Amino acid sequence: MPRLDPATETVDTVYSGRDLVTVDVGTPIEDAVRLMREHAVRRLPVVDQGRAIGVVSLGDLAIERDEGSALADISAAQPNT
Repeated sequence: MPRLDPATETVDTVYSGRDLVTVDVGTPIEDAVRLMREHAVRRLPVVDQGRAIGVVSLGDLAIERDEGSALADISAAQPNT
């Protein structure tokens, strides 16, 4: 693959090309987990009235569902600076 110039290229040249899977702000956590499993994704954009307002990640779900897990510990830790 040729090197792309980030100053001139747009995201559509590098994204995976699959249909984007999103969740609405009112989506139950269990539904988000199911979607992540079905689509093998680690992050889901969160939308409100069709507008992106955030992202839910595997780490977010680990913190919510199993605070004592290694993934939750890593996700909740302060970043190394």
